[in-house]
Amino acid sequence: MFDYQRNANQRCPAADFLESRKVQTPMRKRFLGQWDALTKHGGSSYENQQRFHALHGEGKPLWEFKEHDHRLYCVRMPRSGGMVDIVLLNGWSKEKTGRTERENREIEKAKDLYNEFLAEYPGGEI
Repeated sequence: MFDYQRNANQRCPAADFLESRKVQTPMRKRFLGQWDALTKHGGSSYENQQRFHALHGEGKPLWEFKEHDHRLYCVRMPRSGGMVDIVLLNGWSKEKTGRTERENREIEKAKDLYNEFLAEYPGGEI
C-alpha cells in the first residue's frame, strides 16, 4: 500500500481523508480489513464488487474501496510474479445515493493525482 504524497505541497490526500474526523476509527478498521484481504490474496486477482472494484468508463484506470458512504480511490500497479502495488490517491464521504456531480469531481481529482503520480514516478515504479 502506498499513499501518494504530492511533490508540489507534500500533502497526501488519501492519508488526510483517513485521518480526518469524517472517518471514525471503526470505519478506518474496515478499510484496514479490506487491505488485509487484498494482501492475503496477492492483490492481482482480488476484487469484491461490493467493497473493492474497478471503475468503468471515465473512471478508468481507477479502483474504488467502498465502505458504506466512504470512498477511497486508488490504482493498481501490476508487478512481476502476480503481485500488485496499490497507490492510494484520495477519499471522500458520499452524501446521497446514486451518481452525483461531486462524485464526478472526486473521480477527476483522483485521475489528476494519478497523472501527477505517473509524472513523478515514471511507469509507476515506486
